[in-house]
Amino acid sequence: MKRMIRKDGMMKKLASVVLALVMVLGAAAACADGWAVPGNGRGVSSIRSGISARLIEDLATRSGPSTGYTGCGSYRMKGQTVTALAKHYDNGGVLWVLIEFSYGGGYRRAWTGAKRLNLGASQLASLPEDSAVLLGYGTITGRVSPRFGPGDIYAPYSDRDLYAGDQVAVVTAADGWLMVECYHTDGNILRSWVPQWAVDF
Repeated sequence: MKRMIRKDGMMKKLASVVLALVMVLGAAAACADGWAVPGNGRGVSSIRSGISARLIEDLATRSGPSTGYTGCGSYRMKGQTVTALAKHYDNGGVLWVLIEFSYGGGYRRAWTGAKRLNLGASQLASLPEDSAVLLGYGTITGRVSPRFGPGDIYAPYSDRDLYAGDQVAVVTAADGWLMVECYHTDGNILRSWVPQWAVDF
């Protein structure tokens, strides 16, 4: 009997070690090149990091780095300063930049063409590449308003709620939030952030 109890205790310890290892490996995967979780020094997920850039024309944005992603607002912001966080070339060779800016009482992250920013070649070269990869698929567990970034300080997409049963592709994770992609009603892809609890993943 004592031997069985000792064996059961060892099995529980082994299970906890395996679980810890899985969690570490999962975190390492989430920190792969490109999209970065907060606190790893890359700056992509921090509102205080990045390169300051001035808009040389009004701002038109997309939720992801190509015209295949849904538009997420045009803003009369010519001459104003935004923060450039990452870059990506689409299949047509167009360079897109992930920017962060404050508008209407909330922060927003969105993609725009590099031509709208006064960034020089060396500044663009120093931006990290966006190489977001599919982590898996999930199902929305209840109505939720997706946001422009990973946190409550980011503005919600006002007209694009997700509902229980909606299927999403999970792209990355940061501090209890998941970046997900799904088709919007306009036929394009919406890339947005939702709380981790809102996705069965």
